[in-house]
Amino acid sequence: MTKIIIAGDSWGTHSYERGYNYPELHGFKFASKKNYVLYPGPGHFLQQYTKEIVHTIADHGISNSEALQKIANNDYTDDIIILYQTGVLRDITRAYIKNGKYFTTHNCSEDYTHYADKFYASCKTIKCKHLALIGGCVKVDVQKANGIDIIEPSITEWLDSSFADTVYDNTHYWLESVEPTLYKDDDFFKRGVIESATKIDYWKANDMYYKAHPTVKTNKKIAKRIYDYLKDKNIVS
Repeated sequence: MTKIIIAGDSWGTHSYERGYNYPELHGFKFASKKNYVLYPGPGHFLQQYTKEIVHTIADHGISNSEALQKIANNDYTDDIIILYQTGVLRDITRAYIKNGKYFTTHNCSEDYTHYADKFYASCKTIKCKHLALIGGCVKVDVQKANGIDIIEPSITEWLDSSFADTVYDNTHYWLESVEPTLYKDDDFFKRGVIESATKIDYWKANDMYYKAHPTVKTNKKIAKRIYDYLKDKNIVS
């Protein structure tokens, strides 16, 4: 039986809330000292629309390479994969955290191109019934993703057309604080820090998000959008 696989980073895993506003959803705290509650994410709400089994393999904090590896570790030949793209430079941050090796030219623009091209090329090799990208914490680079189906390049922009999203994400913000010499005096990187901070501030000021993630109500909208996409493509009935 065909399954719908929700893959990618934390935007595909849970809904974030300030408190226990939805007791029927059995929310739980991610850790005892965290001041937020995690509720079921888009996969849970998508399941309410479709007869196909919805299975979530998306995970918190992972990079695009790690998300692709999780897909490669299973046979999804007959399945539908909805892949939440994360920031392409998160591959560097994950390697940094794990004391691993990572590619860098010390030129942020060139490194972005390297990791973006690698990600989109890898997406095209995935063997499944249908693959579609969706932009969560970072906007899908539509030009580089040419030939890959995209549900929405940017969820943030789709929910609010007045917000102009960019391919930058908070990976830049993180790298600035822990590895400030990696892209020293790099204008592309500096622009990324500014753009990512702008988006984080927008999320903080908008009740559709909490802790830079969609809330329950927002994920219900996203799940409906995913379902409508699959139905319009005649992928599901």
